[in-house]
Amino acid sequence: MKKGWFKNFSKKFRIVIIHPETLEERGRFNMSKIRLTTVVFFYTVLLITLTSCLIVFTPIREYIPGYTDVTLNRRVFNMEQKADSLESILHQNDIYLRNLKHIINNEDIDDGYIPINIYVDEVPVFVAPLNGMITSRFNYNDKHYGIDIVADADEVIKAMWNGTVVFADWSTQGGYTIGIQHDKNIISVYKHNAALLHQEGDIVNTGDPIAIIGKGGSTSTGTHLHFELWFKGMPLNPEDYISFE
Repeated sequence: MKKGWFKNFSKKFRIVIIHPETLEERGRFNMSKIRLTTVVFFYTVLLITLTSCLIVFTPIREYIPGYTDVTLNRRVFNMEQKADSLESILHQNDIYLRNLKHIINNEDIDDGYIPINIYVDEVPVFVAPLNGMITSRFNYNDKHYGIDIVADADEVIKAMWNGTVVFADWSTQGGYTIGIQHDKNIISVYKHNAALLHQEGDIVNTGDPIAIIGKGGSTSTGTHLHFELWFKGMPLNPEDYISFE
């Protein structure tokens, strides 16, 4: 039976190609079942190999559903790192903006963000905003985040450094208040003014007149300037950076 099966499987047969309308013979060739199986197997393996190479070594693999990109894990890791970094930046910016609002409204600051080093490095010499006598000094524990300078009525208050006006309006406690955003995350605030000489969005230079001294606001006890200096949302003692003599 085995010899008969092999003999039958190796037996040749003729394949004739005929035109369906004219019945003209177009070609003929001899073929055995073994040869036919070998040819089909060879071309099947070749097709599978070529398809696999096309998928593995070309970008077409990214369009196949369920195929995992070899760089996917690295890209996901990088995206997670960027997301964590952006979340941290947004959190600190949120605290910074809340503190800026507290600064203007003379409210307690958010102690959730205190930089390790609150001192400002590599800054130019600031200009004293007003010539006068300091009657109340900086005291963080008493929540007095600036200094009070007494001077004659109608004295002009000057910008301590170049910057952009980010707040210029009336507040209940600070009266007419103006805040200037400077480089290096520094903000200067001038409270209890009788009048403001600039509005939000204005660019000012060092020594430019920005306000007239006054006594506005519920916390004012007389004509004076309450001056504050802030770095990254934390108060600095202005006398450490500005000479008021």
